Amino acid sequence: MADTVNVLTYLRSKTQLDLDSLDLEAARSGGPDGPWTDATSNPAESYFQLQKEENKEIVAQAIHLAQDLHERYSSVTLAELRVEVATVLLANQVLPYITGSVHVMVNPCHAFSTTKVIQTCLRYHEIFHHIDPHFEPSRLVIKVSATFEGLKACHALRPKGIQTLATTVFTMEQAILAGEAGCVSISPFVHELKAGFDDTFVLSVLFMAHLLCFLSMVHHAQKYYVQHGISTRVKACSCMSVDEILQLAGVAAHTMPPEDLERLAGMKEAVDSLEKKSLFRSDVSVAVQQQQIRSYIDDEAGYRVHFAASDGGRGQTRLFQAIAIFADFQHKVEMVMGGQ
Repeated sequence: MADTVNVLTYLRSKTQLDLDSLDLEAARSGGPDGPWTDATSNPAESYFQLQKEENKEIVAQAIHLAQDLHERYSSVTLAELRVEVATVLLANQVLPYITGSVHVMVNPCHAFSTTKVIQTCLRYHEIFHHIDPHFEPSRLVIKVSATFEGLKACHALRPKGIQTLATTVFTMEQAILAGEAGCVSISPFVHELKAGFDDTFVLSVLFMAHLLCFLSMVHHAQKYYVQHGISTRVKACSCMSVDEILQLAGVAAHTMPPEDLERLAGMKEAVDSLEKKSLFRSDVSVAVQQQQIRSYIDDEAGYRVHFAASDGGRGQTRLFQAIAIFADFQHKVEMVMGGQ
C-alpha cells in the first residue's frame, strides 16, 4: 500500500499557503506545520469580521480615529475612512502571528480611477504608521482591482516602494499587464466571484467544461513570468473543491479561507496520487511552450481590445461582476461602520 501524507503538509511543501482572512484566532492558531505566511482581506472579509462581537472594540476605535483623521483626508467620505481604519486595525492585530504580509484592498468603487487608487494606497500606508509608528512598510501589500486604470496606478506606485497585488484576475492579458506594472503578486480567480457568495448559484455545464482551461491559466501565468524573468508571483484563490486546490499544488502561493485549510489538515492521501493531480508537475511544465512576451503598459487601446475579446468576452464579464459584488460589500461594511 502506498505511503500516505497529510495533504496540508504536502501542499505547504509545494506552495506558500496564505490565510484568506483577518480573523485573529485563525491567524494565531496557524497550521499544524507553523504560522501562515500572508493574511489577506477584501470588503467582504471586512464586512464579516466587523460584525463579530469580539471586534466591537475595533469598530469603536476606528470610528474615533477616523473622526480625528478626517480633516487630513477630507477628499474621502467619513464612512469610507472608518472602513479603512478598521481594516488596518484588523490587519495590524494579526501581523504578529504570520511570517509575511497583510493584504488590504482598495475600495472597489475606485476601480476605474487611477488617481483614487493611488490616493488610497498612500493613505493606507499613512494610516498604518499612524496606528503603529514602528510598522514595517514591506509587510503591507495593497490589493487593486485589475482594471487598466488600477494597474496603471500600480505602475505609478512601484517607484514609491508601495507593494500592490492585482486582484480579480481572470485573463492572461490582466496577468501580463500586472507583471509590467510591477505588482508583487496577482490573484487569478478560478471561479467567478458570484459562485462564492450566492447560495443559489449553479455552475453551468459550459463553465465546468472550461474549468481545466481556467486552472491552466494560473499555470500559464506563472510560466510566463518565469520564462520572461518577471518577479511577479501568482497567488491563486477562489477554488471551490479540494480537487481544484490539488491541481494547483506548485503555484507560487495560494490563499484559502480557514475552513479549507482545516479540511486539508484533516486529510491524508498517497504522494503518487497527489503528484499526478498537479498541473505544475514537471512533465506538464516542460510541455508548456515558450510564450511570446507581450506589452500593454503603453498600449491602452491594444490592451482593451485583447482583454475584451479574451475567452469570448467572459473574462471582462467576470471582472465587472467581481467589482460589482465587492462594491456591494463595500457599501454594506460602510453601513456597519455607521455610514450614511
